[in-house]
Amino acid sequence: MKKFLIVLSMLMLLAATALAKNVTVSGEGMTQSEAENKALQNAVENTLGVLVDSQTLVQNFMLINNQIYTQSRGFITNYTVLNRYQKADGIWTVTINADVDDNPNSKLMSELTRLGIIDNRLRNPKIAVYVPEQHIQRRIPDPAGETAIVKALLEAGFSNVTEVGSRMSIANPLKMTAQQMTAAANQFGVDIMIVGEAFSEGVGDAAQWLPGNQRSGMQACRARVEAKLFVVKSGQMIAADGKLGSGLDISEAVASKKALAQAGQQMGEYFVEQLLKLGSGNRQQIELIVYGADFSKINRVQAALASAVGKFNMSSYEGGRAVFDVQYSGTPQSLFEAIQSGTDADLTLQSMSYNQLTIVVR
Repeated sequence: MKKFLIVLSMLMLLAATALAKNVTVSGEGMTQSEAENKALQNAVENTLGVLVDSQTLVQNFMLINNQIYTQSRGFITNYTVLNRYQKADGIWTVTINADVDDNPNSKLMSELTRLGIIDNRLRNPKIAVYVPEQHIQRRIPDPAGETAIVKALLEAGFSNVTEVGSRMSIANPLKMTAQQMTAAANQFGVDIMIVGEAFSEGVGDAAQWLPGNQRSGMQACRARVEAKLFVVKSGQMIAADGKLGSGLDISEAVASKKALAQAGQQMGEYFVEQLLKLGSGNRQQIELIVYGADFSKINRVQAALASAVGKFNMSSYEGGRAVFDVQYSGTPQSLFEAIQSGTDADLTLQSMSYNQLTIVVR
């Protein structure tokens, strides 16, 4: 019976969602307290290295140092001191394991947004999630994995999220064409599509692997969710992964839902992390459309663009309409402002979306 309870406990732990993010870092100082404070700062610095691109960190070093690193303790939810020791030269080293709160609504993210290190507008695009699922050979209504992905996005602060569910029917979402993706994005009015597939499978009675072929009456299931994240207008795939989950219940159908929900939750948390990276200084592809009476007008915008961004190319030009593919770390709005400040041409902002900017030059 004891072994049986251990098995059940392990399965229930598998079915529970995880997943506090943490870092293990060390700091040095003349005293234990100074070394511990340095370790806390290094924990936050380590997290910023993931959230913010290196160029932005270098350009804003003094601002980040004075406004963020000096307040490191306030951005850490909890930490444990793993080791303390004093070297022969008298310097103390302290190693900690720390949880740094990088939720979009956290104090750290709010401060980075306030300081202009992260642009909040890039962190809340319109997103549609389409992840149909199956249990063995049977289709499951009201997808649990898809719902869990949506829940993770909403809890992280992404408020413009649509759960597609049965409103679409694509045989293999992971192989959707560009035309299908664009049609879906237009149908739901979104900038980003998360598409994928999920399946679950019953693995039998939870106690069947115990000596004596015992029976508990509790059914165990395993599930996998696979999905990709696309910026629709550019066709840029930002992320792709697959996650596993486990579920336990007296009903196999309910156990499968629990397993799918767990895998979906992990998938959602993964996409949250990728979206935060996308909106925190890492360069993304923006389509810039410029209308001008002739190419000399377009060229004035191109010259201003060259001084505003590090990488771009003109993908097409026809009849006074030029299209540029731009690698840029800010929003379309900030790109327009950068171009505007780099030329004395008369520019009009015609339209703007998550990763597309249309302007007219006169």
